[in-house]
Amino acid sequence: QSALALVEECFTDDLTKLGLRASRVMAKDNFRAALPGEVAKILGAVVAQYGPGSPEEIECCPQGRGVFGSCRDDAVQSHLQTLVTAVTAHVTDLGQATVDKATTLKTEWMAVFTASEAATTGRTTTQEGKKNARENLSLMLFLNLLKLAEMFPRQPEKLALYMRQDLLENPSSPEEEPTGNGTGNGTG
Repeated sequence: QSALALVEECFTDDLTKLGLRASRVMAKDNFRAALPGEVAKILGAVVAQYGPGSPEEIECCPQGRGVFGSCRDDAVQSHLQTLVTAVTAHVTDLGQATVDKATTLKTEWMAVFTASEAATTGRTTTQEGKKNARENLSLMLFLNLLKLAEMFPRQPEKLALYMRQDLLENPSSPEEEPTGNGTGNGTG
């Protein structure tokens, strides 16, 4: 019973963590989808101040704005830091609000990215827990089988009473249960 309860607990824990992982990955993906537009707003202030194709614009995004939509997640922080550093260097012309927008964008990214990575890392832990719980249950079932063989020597028919496969499967839903008379109309 305890081995089976452990498997059920690990399964429930894994489902809970799956929901957490999915929500954090979704938040990260949504942030990434909006990121190029948010960077464009900041670069709009740079272009308005210095003109399109200016050295200051290149300083903010040396690989162009498109990199924010195409780079790997772990590279976003570096590109955002480059942007923050560049707008901070020109705070007198761009204003503190532009620096604050860039800094906030980087801070928000780090929070979303870190949460997503932490949730994804937890996946390995829950999978290992489920695997260990299943192995433990398998051992307990084997030991039970040996005990039954010891208790009922030369009586293999007793095995069917104690080791039923259907007890390990998901129960059928009410729609799938037989009606009792085999005709399917529910009358008897």
